[in-house]
Amino acid sequence: MHDVVRDVAISIVSKGEHNFMVSHHVNSEEFPRRNSYEHFSHMSIVANKFDELPSPIVCPKLKFLMLKLCFVKPFKLQDNFFDGMSKLNVLSLSGYADSIWSFPASVQRLSCLRTLCLSNVRLDDISIIGELVTLEILSIRDSQLEELPVEIGKLTNLIMLEFWNENKSLERISAGVLSRLTRLEELHMMKVKHCSYSTLSELESLSKLTALTLSECSEDVIYSDLCLPSKLTQYTLTVGEAYRAASNMDDYDKNIALNVTETAPLGDWICHMLKKSEVVHSTGKGSNNVLTELQLNNLQNVKCLSLFDCDLVTHLLNISRSTHEVIKFPNLYELELQSLKFFTHFCSDNVEGIEFPRLRKMNLDGLHQFQNFWPTANNSITHSNPLFHEKVCCPNLEVLLIDKANSISALCSHQLPTAYFSKLVHLKVYSCGKLRNLMSPSVARGILNLRILQIADCISMEEVITEEEQQGEEIMTNEPLFPLLEELYLYDLPKLGHFFMNKCSDDFPFLGVVWILNCPEMKTFVQIKGVYIYRRGSSGSREPMVPSRNHI
Repeated sequence: MHDVVRDVAISIVSKGEHNFMVSHHVNSEEFPRRNSYEHFSHMSIVANKFDELPSPIVCPKLKFLMLKLCFVKPFKLQDNFFDGMSKLNVLSLSGYADSIWSFPASVQRLSCLRTLCLSNVRLDDISIIGELVTLEILSIRDSQLEELPVEIGKLTNLIMLEFWNENKSLERISAGVLSRLTRLEELHMMKVKHCSYSTLSELESLSKLTALTLSECSEDVIYSDLCLPSKLTQYTLTVGEAYRAASNMDDYDKNIALNVTETAPLGDWICHMLKKSEVVHSTGKGSNNVLTELQLNNLQNVKCLSLFDCDLVTHLLNISRSTHEVIKFPNLYELELQSLKFFTHFCSDNVEGIEFPRLRKMNLDGLHQFQNFWPTANNSITHSNPLFHEKVCCPNLEVLLIDKANSISALCSHQLPTAYFSKLVHLKVYSCGKLRNLMSPSVARGILNLRILQIADCISMEEVITEEEQQGEEIMTNEPLFPLLEELYLYDLPKLGHFFMNKCSDDFPFLGVVWILNCPEMKTFVQIKGVYIYRRGSSGSREPMVPSRNHI
């Protein structure tokens, strides 16, 4: 059906006043030949092989040309290829894995060109692009280029400049280039080495700049004084080898990722950007300064916060108030805390409660000293003081990932409201050595949307669902547990004797994957039609468990 729709569309645009020519037959072995190209205004050509090099064609009305050559072997267009396209406004030229070696010198004679997009083109020298003074948009992607030459500074009509290269960094931007592009509204430079203070200072003269992407900036810019344009409404800044969750940063308009290697005060411009940012990633021993700036703004704008490998961070919020109050993270959607060796609590003092009204994902990884959301009166953690209880509110939590948190002795309070985790879809608990169980039956029965449950390397865990219940809850025992569960993984649980001892419905209509590995004390598990259950044998081989309905 897709091919039919495409062919009909091509037929329509190739006739009458549209004057389109579309040739997307990738197996074509020659440039699409016609007696005349003079009436075409738009041409789009995709091919992976030409037996003969396409010679110049006369297209006096051509305004748009997209040429995608997916050649495996190196290929070079003739230098005079663009001579007959004097009215061209938009040119998109792309190859495959650097298959196009340079581009025709005749490109400099395209005096009407407004947009130039180059992708997978070998660009040893792009100085001739400086002759295209009418250019407004210049995009270079995945092309071998070492330097953005000084000639690019001639393009004073540029409103958007983009360089993206996933494989090889741009070595440098010639001095004085950026400061001359005074009409620039968007600047996106991905993987640029030596993007230091001197480079960023040139942006101060770009008063019309509204969108900015810069990666791998030198770490010294964190502590410098810059005055970036005040009109910035969209930016992604990565400084140093900062931890960066690309998926997160692609979802928001204002993103900043910092490798804060020093404890020195942050530059005013960084503080200003932090207060406006929606996504903040920070790594390094100076991350306490980042948290301080966010706390001064009550974390109001941050939607995604990630801290990684910050040895000096002990708390997310350092508060000291005479009266207790509820701490709110009103706009936080994602929270990732990873490899924080001395992190013990979210807050440094006792509070009335913590609310995460919009939180969708919480990832706690490598928090070996983490105990609870806030300290207790005697700073002790017992089974009666679990991680999640009625004063910690996260009603929209969908993904909860906990790994290497050996100081947590209890995950959930048995007195939690039944619907506490009603939105939870994915629960992973790894390497939590003090946990003896996961949750009570009443809490488990409120988790109606759980699809994936993973538990591994919890050396003290004896049961997944505990037998402990409040008085009067026995009437609920026939209700199903995790009715939408699709995947169950139980790994390396040396003391796990059973999943759940009490009677309950054993109908798991959506369960399709069950793995039980290295759980030597778990002798039986429910037999589920169409589901294969394995445990690791003494020799290391997989062997099916003996099915039984005595235990869940």
